[in-house]
Amino acid sequence: MKPIVLFLFMLSPFLNHYKEVDYLELLDKSIYCEQANIRMEVYKDNKEMKFYEMEFYRLNEKMRMEFTAPATEKGRRMLNDHSSLWMYLPRTSKVMKLPFKQSFMGSDASNSDLMRMTFKKDYEITNASKKESNRIELELKAKDREVSYNKVLITFDTEKKVPVKQEMYSLSNKLIKTLLYDKVVSVDGEYIPSELTIHDELQSNSSTKLSYTNIKKKGNKPTEFFTLGSLKK
Repeated sequence: MKPIVLFLFMLSPFLNHYKEVDYLELLDKSIYCEQANIRMEVYKDNKEMKFYEMEFYRLNEKMRMEFTAPATEKGRRMLNDHSSLWMYLPRTSKVMKLPFKQSFMGSDASNSDLMRMTFKKDYEITNASKKESNRIELELKAKDREVSYNKVLITFDTEKKVPVKQEMYSLSNKLIKTLLYDKVVSVDGEYIPSELTIHDELQSNSSTKLSYTNIKKKGNKPTEFFTLGSLKK
């Protein structure tokens, strides 16, 4: 058997498995929860510069964030109503529209990193390669230019079915951010990362850590809770 034919023959089981498994759906499922408490810490030169504490709610692709700390931010709310991103400012009682690509509260995360977590909607898989016995690397390409990152590389744990590492690239193929998923916990019989660390590759001294607690796969918020009209209430 010729070398190239032998190589394709040996690789074919993995390629067939890749075609059968919907990894984008698994990715979305692995980070999906409908309720959690989040503490976000922003670091410069390994020193904590600021923090935020939030209550996170989700229903399918709609998401809502309510700030509980520090006291200066308490009452601030954000909403992704599936079409746009909004922020309610309690001091002025005004609602403003935000771009998804904008930095989230001056952190290393963008608004879309926290408020638009839908791999299957935004990306398609262009390549998959086996890294270890229980890990593969997925190369994703954005479906349109509205998505924050043109290309994403994800290391995926096929045993626990959770992402391990995520690299985000610009249109010019420049690495912008690296996201590490840690402290995997079991919630309702499924694994989910409870800690995320984002490194800004354009600023070597900058990072943001998000810690999730009280994670619930199923919440109890009604559909009306995720509407623009309810954001001021």
